[in-house]
Amino acid sequence: MLRLFVGSAKIEPPLTPPPKPCLTVYFRGRTLTSPCPPQALVWYLWNRPLEKDSFLQIILQDMTPSKKERFIGLATVLLKSLEKKSREVLFVKDLVLLNHSMEPTDCTINLQVFHMTQEDFERTEKEDVLGITMKEAARQKLMVPGATTPVVLSSKPQHFQVRVKVFEGRQLMGNNIKATTKVTIAGHQHNTRVKMGNNPFFNEIFFQNFHEIPAKFFDEVILIQTDIGFIYHCPGHAIIRKWLGLCHPNKSTSGVRGYLKVTICVLGAGDQAPVDQKLTYSTDDVQVFKSMAVPIKMAYLQFFIYCAEDLHSGGRRGGTPLNLPLKTIVQTQTDNPIWNQILTFQIQMPCLSRYIKFRVLNCPKQNCWDEIGTVTLCLNQISSSGELIEGMYSGFLPCFGPCFLTLRGGKKPPFRIYCIHDSVRDGLSYRGRVYLELITQLKSQQETWIKDLSRDVIRVEKQQNRQKYGLCVVFISCTMMPSFKDLIQFEVSIGYYGNKMDLNYKPLVSTTQYSPVIYDGNIYYYVPWYNTKPVVAVTSNWEDVSFRINCLNVLQVTRDHLKANLDTLKSIRNPRDPDVLSQWEKLRQELMEDCKTPLPDVKDHPKATNLDKQKWELRSLLLQELAQKAQKAEPKDMVATVEDWLQCLDVVLTEPQVSLPDVMIWLMAKDQRVAYARVPAHRVLFSQAGPLHSGSFCGKIQTLYPEGEGPKNMVPGHLRVCMWLGNVTDSKNLQLLHDGDMVVYAETVSSGQTGQECWRGGVQGPGLG
Repeated sequence: MLRLFVGSAKIEPPLTPPPKPCLTVYFRGRTLTSPCPPQALVWYLWNRPLEKDSFLQIILQDMTPSKKERFIGLATVLLKSLEKKSREVLFVKDLVLLNHSMEPTDCTINLQVFHMTQEDFERTEKEDVLGITMKEAARQKLMVPGATTPVVLSSKPQHFQVRVKVFEGRQLMGNNIKATTKVTIAGHQHNTRVKMGNNPFFNEIFFQNFHEIPAKFFDEVILIQTDIGFIYHCPGHAIIRKWLGLCHPNKSTSGVRGYLKVTICVLGAGDQAPVDQKLTYSTDDVQVFKSMAVPIKMAYLQFFIYCAEDLHSGGRRGGTPLNLPLKTIVQTQTDNPIWNQILTFQIQMPCLSRYIKFRVLNCPKQNCWDEIGTVTLCLNQISSSGELIEGMYSGFLPCFGPCFLTLRGGKKPPFRIYCIHDSVRDGLSYRGRVYLELITQLKSQQETWIKDLSRDVIRVEKQQNRQKYGLCVVFISCTMMPSFKDLIQFEVSIGYYGNKMDLNYKPLVSTTQYSPVIYDGNIYYYVPWYNTKPVVAVTSNWEDVSFRINCLNVLQVTRDHLKANLDTLKSIRNPRDPDVLSQWEKLRQELMEDCKTPLPDVKDHPKATNLDKQKWELRSLLLQELAQKAQKAEPKDMVATVEDWLQCLDVVLTEPQVSLPDVMIWLMAKDQRVAYARVPAHRVLFSQAGPLHSGSFCGKIQTLYPEGEGPKNMVPGHLRVCMWLGNVTDSKNLQLLHDGDMVVYAETVSSGQTGQECWRGGVQGPGLG
């Protein structure tokens, strides 16, 4: 066994910024790397003893990410003096390092080399199972001062089992990724199933049994690469649910290209496998193992927290993401606090976290943190790695706003989506909005983490101009309901507007009349509306974001057409059916026509944010690329090809800057909310630019399936409604009620005007019931 310990190194002249030294040592074709502070490096010689010309080649590098030239110096250590003198230490002091031209530099290094032959491993009756007594270990530690001596390994074969469990990957670099994890355990290869996307979930485990000599077996590697001995000497002979930083095998200096979560165990005879139980989100969950040769790329997220509105009760403190202890100042006795502060966070790129979560806390007393509401931003919705588009597109760093984010709290929706952890899901009830902006900067110097904004915030006031919106909902039918002993009604709200339980807003006619449920003669119940359909109208005040939603709706039409054509293609069971090729041609032609439809240009819009401009460019480039692919596509693997196109559209379709809250339809019994249906505002928003720019369900009948707290497979009803949302000045385009007669009921507000008249007139609350 040959063992090297690096004591210290001197770098002259001093480097700026301070270096992150890393030592790489070559011996007989095998390379080992030691960070600073140094670690002991060990090579097992087996049946190849040291020779007269044996040597170690040492290279000292600077692993600072911003450095282009990482090389500091190299040196060669001749091992001739250790050839016949085993169990002795070779002390090398002030070894001069050479530059690229093999000329001496002012840099020096101090190290110690220790040699032990196979005869020195003779075991005694008191030796432990790994082949060394406590007395020998103590004596060996004295021979190399200051070093941590690894246990000398047995030369007799033993039984081992290696277990590798692959959980998930995150932030994998690439375009249209179909990810699989290849695990090689001492030459035995295993592969996971193929998963789609940049954040695949595998949850697979591999076993491999061995009967090997520990001294030789522990030198084998697991690719996801680490020595088996490293795993064995960890607590419990395992690393449990740790993140591995992935890098390019031939270009480690290109940085981290994603993360993989694994559990690895190396069990000897009689060892018990550790319990691998799921942990809650904590700081331990984000520990990352990576090679020292892989540089770290840092970024600074600056959150400009301006103000909030509609926060009810008590003092306010703005919460912050990433479990870091940064908070805004406390604003008391106000529902509309103004903070005007900047919070700065340092993160590693790519960021292991997929989410940024904001929490607004109620703190009427010191150390009293009641949560008012939360909102979650997905990083892949506000940034792009550039991998989605082929060519020279470089993507963009995380950015957002200035724009409102809708806070939600209370009970969380049923856990239908298994890829979303409970801690990052927001509640159902509207709890106000927070106005903020996110800017990402790349720099090496740290700034103050919390500071106040200057008075130049007037530039963001133009984003907060409001206009009056009208929401009209016609209830067509409600069937397939469970039995209700009490009368039921439906409430429609957008934000706090229409919420009859909130007394801070003027009451609106936002509920239907109380109705019983009637048995349908089979197993379900229904609401007896018959020929009298309830109509609900709600007015509210929000910002004009039509320029942003128009672009989103045009893209949604392209996606819906592609999905419908794909479903038709899948419905053809026989691959030899002549309808397959005709449907394929129809799909390609419609996709090319849809992709040629230009997106509304937002670059020159006065309210367009940096994220608007970046996403417009990304979406436009993607549509051009899909049109080219559709034109060249061959009738081969048609379903898989179209699913890839559909996934690309889904990636860019999400719009995090829709500041309008979702429309909520609540099913109420005894004034208690028992079920809900949630409709995104952009799906029912009217646009003057035409039907293509309007929401896909604007003025159209749609089917909603309310969700409740009952059993998972139980649906609280089958609800058919017709909805329209838009500026009240556009209510002349309201086409919902032309097929029936208007009946006005006096409930909360008494008014004799029609819905269109009251939206155009000066009456604050519409009189539709």
